[in-house]
Amino acid sequence: MKCGLSNLTILKRYLLPDTLATDRKFDAVLQGIGLGVAGLFDSVCNRKLDYLEGAEAVFTGDREHFTLPRYPVVSVTSVEAIGVAGDLPYTINEGSGLIRFFGTIGSERSQVRVVWTGGYWFEALEPDDEGYPSARPAGATELPNDLQAAFLLQCEQVWQTHDRLGTGLVGDGAGSAFLNTRLSTLELVPLVVTMLNGYRRYQLS
Repeated sequence: MKCGLSNLTILKRYLLPDTLATDRKFDAVLQGIGLGVAGLFDSVCNRKLDYLEGAEAVFTGDREHFTLPRYPVVSVTSVEAIGVAGDLPYTINEGSGLIRFFGTIGSERSQVRVVWTGGYWFEALEPDDEGYPSARPAGATELPNDLQAAFLLQCEQVWQTHDRLGTGLVGDGAGSAFLNTRLSTLELVPLVVTMLNGYRRYQLS
């Protein structure tokens, strides 16, 4: 089960004592925390950190370059000016996601679509899922250790704000209620801010 930048097993091992490792009553809220923190990381870093095949970006053609929002790039399927036949010529830096065109493509009213595969790969299956452990896709870059550490540290900060006895965290709608009150006022741990600085995407549009 994908829980942000880890699977549920990793998140539970980090946040729960061994005696609760197999307890499922907190699964929904833990998944919500993980997904919420991962979404916050995407927002702070101005990019998508997780791996995806067939990612798509559409942007205006009044530019000579564009930084794809999901990298490292594994492969590019197509680069096209919407409404114009044929792929556009380009060069790309797979590590940074920077794609360069040979001059300005068009006006601010024209659009370019890029379809590609990229991002950081991590194990999203659980140990009891069929196919576990899954094979890392060819060419994919594994999630860096420091980035996953920042993710777990931030999840821990959110988790520590709840009632230790779990009051209000179980039952119908409990996970959503918890996330609405906690994640809406979430602040990043100072160490996490430092750790994320090296993963920011400096592309304004």
